Amino acid sequence: MEQIAKLLKEHDNFVLAGHIGPDGDTIGSCFGLAMALTKLGKKAVVLLDTYADKYNIIPGREYLYCGKKPLEMDVFIALDCADTERLGASRAFFDKANTTICIDHHETNNGFADYNFIEPDASSTAEMVFKIIDVIADIDADIAAAIYSGIVSDTGGFRHITTTKSTMEIAARLMDTGIPFAEIYNELMHKHTFEAAKALGLALENCESVVDGRIVYTFITRDMLASVNADSSDMDSVVEYMMNTRGAEVALFLYERHQSVKARDAETKTEPEDGPKKIKVSMRSRDLHIGRIAASLGGGGHKMAAGCTITGTMEEVLQKVLAVIVKELEGCAYMSDYTKQVKNI
Repeated sequence: MEQIAKLLKEHDNFVLAGHIGPDGDTIGSCFGLAMALTKLGKKAVVLLDTYADKYNIIPGREYLYCGKKPLEMDVFIALDCADTERLGASRAFFDKANTTICIDHHETNNGFADYNFIEPDASSTAEMVFKIIDVIADIDADIAAAIYSGIVSDTGGFRHITTTKSTMEIAARLMDTGIPFAEIYNELMHKHTFEAAKALGLALENCESVVDGRIVYTFITRDMLASVNADSSDMDSVVEYMMNTRGAEVALFLYERHQSVKARDAETKTEPEDGPKKIKVSMRSRDLHIGRIAASLGGGGHKMAAGCTITGTMEEVLQKVLAVIVKELEGCAYMSDYTKQVKNI
């Protein structure tokens, strides 16, 4: 960490980026560090995919790259990203950078940058970014709000077991700056759009369980999302809701990417309607290491929260993911029976 802090002081132009499909931890970490670098007199630009409206409460949107002028870049910083593939389009800038830094808390991260700060046991990348900012710059209310947002998002509102005494002490320090912590918490953890509520209802109609209730799953198609004008980026709560099912050890939520009319108006680049479908799979568990399972399927994540994207039909992808998870839970002997329990989609 000390070496990275030194690099941040020595260089002037920084490009920051997170993983594709950015969540609160990615966004808060990028914006928080960008604001801190600006306080040091540096130039910082953030590269991020389009994200859900609820994350607009995180200060720092002015750092997003608009694409209207060439980027000046001495150092590329990858935040909350386990490998270069997860950088998406930002990978091109990573490959061109003379110096690269990675700050991340994913267990599957093998240290792909020139300089790496990896803490798999950290509650969030935002908590790690706080430790760096704390030694290079004063933390004002905007930086604090960004970091607090990242921590809240990745700890599930301080509910996950990665939440430590240190996490809570850092949150207390951030609150002391005068941030609207209750408003941030409620916006990120509880509020949702009317369309998202309708979509949740549709998804819950498809709930099923296998292996005596140890695995619960549901899905929602692009057509179902379109029927209520919902945006797939605002469906985070579904898998969390499923994971709260009594007796469940693993929860799965499968969905096709879909942008609402509002989102499409804001961004013209959309996924083609025809051709093979890319099914996104969100996974949660109580104890099973689904991060490794997701990695084996081309994705990644943490022990109890992970995901991947697989091309195929909804049924094909569901069968494929269930096969791997059931094998981990029950062993090969169970494999001949479980598919009989899977609902036909």
